[in-house]
Amino acid sequence: MDLKYPGLANQPDMGRPPGPVVRLLRPLLRAQFGQPSGILGEVVGTLMAHAKSNRERAQWTLDLLNISPADRVLEVGCGPGIALAAATRMAPRGVVVGIDHSDVMVRQAMRRNARAVRDGRVRVHLSSAEQLPFFDHPFDKIFAINSVHFWKDPVQSIANLRRLLAPGGVLALTLQPRSRNATAETTTIIGQELMAKLQRAGFTSCRLELRAIKHVVVACALGGQ
Repeated sequence: MDLKYPGLANQPDMGRPPGPVVRLLRPLLRAQFGQPSGILGEVVGTLMAHAKSNRERAQWTLDLLNISPADRVLEVGCGPGIALAAATRMAPRGVVVGIDHSDVMVRQAMRRNARAVRDGRVRVHLSSAEQLPFFDHPFDKIFAINSVHFWKDPVQSIANLRRLLAPGGVLALTLQPRSRNATAETTTIIGQELMAKLQRAGFTSCRLELRAIKHVVVACALGGQ
């Protein structure tokens, strides 16, 4: 059964309570969530970058990956680059790569990680899960946070990412429901579906982690080589 991520709205966490400007622009901003563009896309990226729960979710995902100092790390759907920055701090001798299909997000991610980009420790590509760039070396850790539900063919994309992993590498897929009516059961269902997708894509060593962030339970499904 292919569940459609019950309770999962296609939007980043913008923090609560929203200000009057955000309330006025929210209908327009919702159209930007899948692929931010233009001025409103810049606003969406800024909101994403400054939401405390987004940072907590990113750090939790990276902690689950157990990133080592020399790891090569890839984020699919890097947004404004907050998780890239955190991963770079955890892998100071490694390389961290981000891809996003929004040119606005790519620019924000590069600005946020400007020094690491100049030093060659961070690279950001305009690309997508469906059209991955060519990489000349495999990755030790790959992750995607609140982006897998935008992928046109998640199982095929996961299989393609699996082929980019080095032996012993790990892929993490994190999702958080946004609906006010979402429950821990909602998140568990989402997590179980993610686990099924990992298995269909060829992963045999999988586990599901759950954690409450801002009173909403988040799911992270991990698949190992």
